[in-house]
Amino acid sequence: MKKFLALSMAVVLLLGILSACGSKESSSSGSDGGVVKLTLWHPKGDTSDAYTKIIKEFNQKYKGKIEAEMTFIPRGNKYAYEDKVSAAATSNTLPDLVAMDGPNVANYADSGIIQPIDGLVENQDDFVKSIITQGTYNGKLYTVGATESTVALFYNKKMLADAGIQPPTKLEDAWTWDQFYEAAKKLTDKKKGIYGVNWTLDYGEWIIYFSGPTVWSNGGNFIAKDGSKAEGYVNGPKAVEALKYLQKFTKEGLVNLQPKPTEFEEGKAAMMLMGSWEWRKLQDYPNTEWGITYYPKSNSGEQVSPSGDWNWGISKDTKHKKEAATLLNFILNKDNVIKLAKADNKPAARMSSFEAMTEWNEAPLNILKDQVLKTAHPRPVTTAYPVLSTKYGQAVQNIFLGGNVKEELDKVAKEVDKEIGRKK
Repeated sequence: MKKFLALSMAVVLLLGILSACGSKESSSSGSDGGVVKLTLWHPKGDTSDAYTKIIKEFNQKYKGKIEAEMTFIPRGNKYAYEDKVSAAATSNTLPDLVAMDGPNVANYADSGIIQPIDGLVENQDDFVKSIITQGTYNGKLYTVGATESTVALFYNKKMLADAGIQPPTKLEDAWTWDQFYEAAKKLTDKKKGIYGVNWTLDYGEWIIYFSGPTVWSNGGNFIAKDGSKAEGYVNGPKAVEALKYLQKFTKEGLVNLQPKPTEFEEGKAAMMLMGSWEWRKLQDYPNTEWGITYYPKSNSGEQVSPSGDWNWGISKDTKHKKEAATLLNFILNKDNVIKLAKADNKPAARMSSFEAMTEWNEAPLNILKDQVLKTAHPRPVTTAYPVLSTKYGQAVQNIFLGGNVKEELDKVAKEVDKEIGRKK
């Protein structure tokens, strides 16, 4: 009997210890007096100071209840941040909130790195349509973000005026690709070393971002709507036709294949297809008189512009989804979205924030705003996006150098479908 009682007491003590351990694990690591501690990751960049202030304000507001700690991760190479997220997902050490570039949403959602946030986002209807589309995978919302982006056609006012070229000032009057091509030809002066247009030849993510609308507006696509295959899409007739058109610019010397980073700013290119963030950089070149007009539309009149930016999701590893949602909504309230958009020189992803930023209602920034609200198209939604982006960028590099368009895009389709098959 004594042995039984002793054993019973040992079991009770063991259960008590396990219960205490379980109770500790159910709260955040490092919690003190019931305070829920949350962590979040974001690449280090232009918004770091703004985020630091926002997190400080959050901690003051929820003092004694929730405490957030934000880590900014340097991007030593283009994928250093993504590599860290992948490693954390494998070791189950993800932060409560994780930032990601828009095209990675499908991959992260499918891999279980992030979880659905349907019903948790306050004033969801206030976000621009493209941000919600970007954050949705298989019919569920996984992410939202503070800012949007686009690509437009910057131009040198003096050069265009001297050539008798009047750029469009209304969305409905945007140049067709043929009109854009003719303008680039007219503005190219090989004797003076002046190119008609500059488009940055960064063969990473930029290529699919800036050239995607050429394919979409031509009636093409990169992948099947259900994400099942790339064959017949990225290498389909409409995509091939669009890339052949872009290839004309490089074949005929209207675009410099080895441009200086400041080619447009120094007057060596009359126009520049560049991201919406470029307008702020141009302030450093007061001698360059510049304007902005719309991304060219298809010859049939279809208007599409690039979109997508960094956004936030709640990780699979959080033990405090409710509190993580509170933090997410605080970061993305109207006032904080304005702070982040101004810090990043980008369009706001909330309508109410965008309307309060009155400088975007006037020329030339109204051009960028028009595109975000009316013609924005997110990048392809596929779990194989990293492979698609990389292989497509390599193919387009070869195409711009004179490669066979169909053959190069066939290689992309093959590699992407191989990746899709691997993930099934």
